[in-house]
Amino acid sequence: MNIKVQGGQVLSGEIFPSGSKNSAVHVLPCTLLIKGLVTLNNVPDISDVDRLVRIMMKLGSVIDWDRKGNKMVIDNRTVSFDKLTKDDLGNMRGTSLLWGALLSRFGKVDTEDFPGGCTLGFRSLEPIYKVFKDFGVEIDENKTGIKMHISRKRESVIWLTEMSPTATTNLLMLAVGSSGKTRLVGAASEPQCQDVCNFLIKAGAKISGVGSSVLDVEGAELASRVEYTLLPDHYEITTFLALGAVTGGEIKVHNAIPEHLKMIVNEFKKFNIAVEFKSDTALVRAGQDIKIVGNLVEKTNVIRPQPWPALPVDLLPIFVPLALAAPSGYVLFHNWMYEAGLFWTSELIKMGAEIIMADPHRIIVMGGRKLRGAVIEAPYIIRAVVSYVMAAMIAEGETTILNADALYRGHPKFSENLSRLGAVIKLVE
Repeated sequence: MNIKVQGGQVLSGEIFPSGSKNSAVHVLPCTLLIKGLVTLNNVPDISDVDRLVRIMMKLGSVIDWDRKGNKMVIDNRTVSFDKLTKDDLGNMRGTSLLWGALLSRFGKVDTEDFPGGCTLGFRSLEPIYKVFKDFGVEIDENKTGIKMHISRKRESVIWLTEMSPTATTNLLMLAVGSSGKTRLVGAASEPQCQDVCNFLIKAGAKISGVGSSVLDVEGAELASRVEYTLLPDHYEITTFLALGAVTGGEIKVHNAIPEHLKMIVNEFKKFNIAVEFKSDTALVRAGQDIKIVGNLVEKTNVIRPQPWPALPVDLLPIFVPLALAAPSGYVLFHNWMYEAGLFWTSELIKMGAEIIMADPHRIIVMGGRKLRGAVIEAPYIIRAVVSYVMAAMIAEGETTILNADALYRGHPKFSENLSRLGAVIKLVE
């Protein structure tokens, strides 16, 4: 999919965000623990969810997905273990989230290939392997795939080597489906992990410490019928606020949860952008004076994501166009997590941006450079493509973004939503 974006735009209006993409791909595998009917509300219609649904249906899940109503009814009573193919697993890292569910329900996992995902760089599966081994899972990894089975006594206190949402969700599914008590130390606390905990609690699980790095879980028999509503996507909420800010328009985003955005709002302040809240509505007012606040000596003009509740690493790209829109100054962006997490910014140079690659993890973005429309190639990174769209909207002329399919991994009806805000953007062959 290619898109054309007209420059010199000012977006204004209001948006109701979709359900959380990350919550959807984390909660869906958890439904395999329910031997009955699960109703999920606020499910986003995106490609990552679609892929996961197709894999679950191959396992025997009966899924009725009302895409327009964002509602999904799942019946996992007749699921049975079957080998997943290379094609099933090759393009989405989220399939590793099925491991905990399969181990919990069937006691084994057998895959043909390793999970894929974004082109951000190497992401080790070791944090997942570590918690699995502590839980008593035997792992046989070879060149063609992975086989796992539960075969020995588990530890009652398990320490995660990093605050990984994927490892945390997998371990939660194992702990809930087992007998006895388990303490998770160093657990991830992102909203999607909170959604997983709250979904499992609603199903009858006993989990305390939700939202913290220490979770206490007691195995329990789960209900045969559960209904749950996924959280709104704070990534999408932040994205539309940034689009309003960079174009100088006024954007209201409903269903925003202020406590999920506190640290993100601090990053907007580094560009002199104020985000206001009225109940659950977030607002960026029109005509704000974008400028780079702070200096490198005091590290106040550095955008450096950290584990939750700090700025999520996936949202770093949408702040790059704000630096480009500033009349002067520079900002250091530090993506410490992924060694290829900033290479995509080289395409912005085709538009006239001045960006210095300090090393694989850090770039310096200079403000005050005039951007011009160009033809640029998108990576398979959701927010990197969003960043291109933002840059195109403040450039002169028209920009063509080739292979922009990644947008629809995280943003349902992205072009349509932008059009409602007055954007001039269209899909092209």
